[in-house]
Amino acid sequence: MENTEGQFSILLIEDNDTHAEITEFYIKEACEDAVINRIVDGEKAVEYIRKGEAGPGPLPQLILLDLKMPRFDGHEVLLEIKKNKIFKHIPVVIFTTSNSKSDVRKAFTNHANSFIIKPIEEGKFKEVIRLIINYWKLNETVTR
Repeated sequence: MENTEGQFSILLIEDNDTHAEITEFYIKEACEDAVINRIVDGEKAVEYIRKGEAGPGPLPQLILLDLKMPRFDGHEVLLEIKKNKIFKHIPVVIFTTSNSKSDVRKAFTNHANSFIIKPIEEGKFKEVIRLIINYWKLNETVTR
């Protein structure tokens, strides 16, 4: 399904309810026209991507992907995204608590567009989300 004019569609793949709630809140604050579709674990994300379609919502223009998830981790999900003909061109921002150099290297080797460590401080979390949204909205022509 194509995006409705003026909307910015985001796929949030995050298993932690608290992180998801905070992320969604700040996304909406940064971008009122954001449409957020959340997937709660790696296994469901892989199923969604393997279907090869966006499902009932619009095709995402940005994917925020956590690494530390049950069943399939974020690296496995990233591989599925990048080998899928429909999803492979959608920017993927790894948004995680991991600060492991091996996670960073692996994410970029597998074609993540960004790797951002979730800040602990609320004010910084809000600012990071605002910067992510503003950057990718600015590059909307690339994501369509």
